Amino acid sequence: MPPPGNGGPTNGQGTDNPGTNGAGGTGRAKAPPILTITGLRTQFGTSVIHDNLDFSVQPGEVMGVVGGSGTGKSVLIRTIIGLNKPTAGRITVFGRDLASLSAAETTAMQSRWGMLFQDGALFSSLTVAQNIEVPMKEHSDLPPELRQELIDVKISMVGLPPDAAHKYPAELSGGMRKRAGLARALALDADILFLDEPTAGLDPIGAAN
Repeated sequence: MPPPGNGGPTNGQGTDNPGTNGAGGTGRAKAPPILTITGLRTQFGTSVIHDNLDFSVQPGEVMGVVGGSGTGKSVLIRTIIGLNKPTAGRITVFGRDLASLSAAETTAMQSRWGMLFQDGALFSSLTVAQNIEVPMKEHSDLPPELRQELIDVKISMVGLPPDAAHKYPAELSGGMRKRAGLARALALDADILFLDEPTAGLDPIGAAN
């Protein structure tokens, strides 16, 4: 797949998963993309961040966007998930144009993705366990007992010790906060994950894991 963009400052490299696109003579129809960006333009005042950006992501595909500091990587993710409004262009997720969704449809769509922010973006007044529980409470009707079981699973999954569940963000190292943010992004087993600088703040071993 070609890198996203054809003139904007954000450059990307995609790696295709050969098992997801029916290629190689299997005869299977290619699955529709789960994310399509068409003609995206993001501009703040006179500063153009993205200009006529086009790319798509297939089910099972991992795409990385690379670039120097200030080239619009974080802005791109925030625009896709609706925190920034694009100046022009179209964003389609799971076949739905995000601009056409009602408030209820937007909430339902948000339950299908997980987001890891660059700085973790944990709620400082909540423990790690409570932070992970936020999307479960907001987007599901899981009973408290099952939520607690899932919290324990997610904490273990990202490599945090069990006692981290009861700690507040200020009591954690930068790397542990990043892991806690990842656990929250994974809370609902999302269909698509948006990870902003996922290895920043981690030691080489942690980043490799």
